Amino acid sequence: MLEILYQDEHFVAVNKPSGLMVHPSELTGREGEFAMYQLRDQLGQYVYPCHRLDRATSGVLIFAFSSEMCQQFQELNNENGEVKKEYLSIVRGHLLEGKMLTKDIKNRYDKVYKSAKTYIEPLERVELPIPVGPYQTSRYTLVLSRPYTGKTHQIRLHLRGENHPIIGDRRYGDHRHNNMFLEKFQLDRLWLHAWKYSFVHPLTQKLTEIKAELPSDFKEVLTLIDINYE
Repeated sequence: MLEILYQDEHFVAVNKPSGLMVHPSELTGREGEFAMYQLRDQLGQYVYPCHRLDRATSGVLIFAFSSEMCQQFQELNNENGEVKKEYLSIVRGHLLEGKMLTKDIKNRYDKVYKSAKTYIEPLERVELPIPVGPYQTSRYTLVLSRPYTGKTHQIRLHLRGENHPIIGDRRYGDHRHNNMFLEKFQLDRLWLHAWKYSFVHPLTQKLTEIKAELPSDFKEVLTLIDINYE
C-alpha cells in the first residue's frame, strides 16, 4: 500500500518507493508494477499522474482525480515554474559550494540538447577510509537540488556534468563507487529522493507543501557513512 502524503478533493500525493514505475509507457511497456494502478486500486478511483518521477527515484509523486486538474497542475509546473521541487541525493566527491547549473543536457532518449536549470547545494560532506579506484579514501556529499526545469534525468545529468554523479546511478554514475556501496553496505538503489514539492493550489490559491520523509534504506545508508540527515 502506498503511503499517502496529502489528499484533497482534487489531488493526492504519495511517497513513491524506489523501483516502482509511475505509469506504463512505450519505454516501460505494460508489464510490472505501476504507482498509478496501485493507487487507483487503493482508493477505488482513477488517478492521473501530474508529473514524472524516475523509476529508481523515491519521494513525492502527485496525482489528480481528473484530467482537467492534471492539466492545470502541469501548466503550473511546465510553463510558469510555480511548482517548487527539492531533491536529496548522495553524490561522489565533495561539492564545496552552492551553484546554479544551466548547461544544456541530452539524455539517452533525446536527439538534441535541451536547456535545463538546476540549483545544487551541499548539505554535508564526509570522507571515508575506504579505498575506491586509485584513491585510498572515498568522499561523498549529501546534496540538495532544486530543478527549475523538468527535463528527463535532469538532476542526474547536471550532477554528472559537475563530476559529482549520484551514487547508485547505473546509467550516468561511477560503477566503482556504486559497487562499493553494494559490497560494503549491501544497499543497491539510486540515492535520489524527491523530498518536497510546493505549489499554489490552482483552485484554492493556497500554498500547498508536500514532504516525503526519507525512506528507511536512505536513512540507513546515511547513518552508515556518518552523514547527519536530520
